[in-house]
Amino acid sequence: MSKSKYTSKPLQGKQQTETPETSIELLTERDRQKDFYNVPTSPATDTILKVMGTGSDLATLPARAKGVNHSQKIEVLQNGNKRQVIVSSGVSTVTLELADIDKLVGSNKPAKKMFVFSLIKMNEQAFSEGTLRRNYIQFPLQELIDIGYYSRPQSARKGFNDAMDILTSLKVKGTLQKGKKKTIEQSAIEVLFTGANIKKGTCTIFLNERINWAFVATFYTILPKYYFSLPNRASDLLYYIFFLARQRVREIEERGYFTIGLRAVQERLNLPSEIGNSNPDRTIKQPIEEAVTAIEEASKDIEFTITPIYNMGDPIANYLSNGYLKIELKGKYAKDFIALSKETAKQIQTAQKRRETITQKALAANLAKKMESEEASEKAREQTKPDTE
Repeated sequence: MSKSKYTSKPLQGKQQTETPETSIELLTERDRQKDFYNVPTSPATDTILKVMGTGSDLATLPARAKGVNHSQKIEVLQNGNKRQVIVSSGVSTVTLELADIDKLVGSNKPAKKMFVFSLIKMNEQAFSEGTLRRNYIQFPLQELIDIGYYSRPQSARKGFNDAMDILTSLKVKGTLQKGKKKTIEQSAIEVLFTGANIKKGTCTIFLNERINWAFVATFYTILPKYYFSLPNRASDLLYYIFFLARQRVREIEERGYFTIGLRAVQERLNLPSEIGNSNPDRTIKQPIEEAVTAIEEASKDIEFTITPIYNMGDPIANYLSNGYLKIELKGKYAKDFIALSKETAKQIQTAQKRRETITQKALAANLAKKMESEEASEKAREQTKPDTE
């Protein structure tokens, strides 16, 4: 394999860092908020974004996904304008219901980004320790402009309303196995968002209190704050990178990078199939190149680089099957993921110790009761013994 001409290059005058240290202090919340959003994730959120990214081509999703993840099964059921998407793997089952397929057209850029933004705001304002604390989130309409999501108030207002028209029609249910013993379940199919409005320049989104939000916000990842200003495919790729990075912490810690196959990128960006494709360079390679370039230009950070690697002369099938993106995460990026991983491990360890303590106390209590019972029985036998003297 050789690097393509679209290789990420470090900025002039700056030194690239080595692989991240193995012993790193947790970043403070202020440090994390400076460069990144904290984003709740789960198989459910990934399914929602994947379905919205597929848009009106939803019927093709099972075949497309099958070529990327053989352990995952996707079904799309149809009933009039209603669609149900069922995604199952070894650890989770997610059912997503769309009330009206006609709303799911094109790339659904407003809805995808608004969904991510809603999760960020929910985490900041309404959700903690696995529990929904209040049933709404609020933010100024101007904030959608400040973060680069929209350029002017009129487009921000229309984008918000269009996005929420889709998001309030999505219903979800499912189960997730977290660890060996813990199961998180949303048993009834319910809408996530019950309504939304804009009043006096303030956007309000109402959260369904009947939803087990821990099913939606099971894990956390970080997301660079320029995500909302990126073009559609670039923002999809950036989210996918950081969604996967949460699962590749060991590789990041040990090597400073992980890889994503180009076949998976093709599927995630909803690019056309190479079969019967008369111009795969324009319809597949070029969009991937443009997404990578847009991220690089927005980031300008040598601690986060994306390097497409493939043989230049390969036909499109080999390009997709053998090529990959090398994702290098160093410095603050690696620290944050390692910190999140260690914090999760710490929480698991604390929970295990708590369970062990409870078990030990229960065993001690049972032993004490048993000893008391045996002692009482012995006394009773002594009292009933015949006097032989």
